[in-house]
Amino acid sequence: MGFTITAAELIAFLASKGFHRETERARHGVKMVKSSLRLPIPAHTGDMKPGTVKDILRKAGYTGSDVMKWRNEQ
Repeated sequence: MGFTITAAELIAFLASKGFHRETERARHGVKMVKSSLRLPIPAHTGDMKPGTVKDILRKAGYTGSDVMKWRNEQ
């Protein structure tokens, strides 16, 4: 993937793409929702594991380069 990302940054990226946070009773993460797609985002400090990020982005229909482009626009 070639870059690192925190859970907060991934949540912000998905929010910028139309996802919203779903109320989550468990304290282990956040669910980002868009239409019928629900993506669990682990809420840990520090950088997320690359495989986890890649899987979440794939399910959402995005790539690492989409995240990098978004970062450069910030």
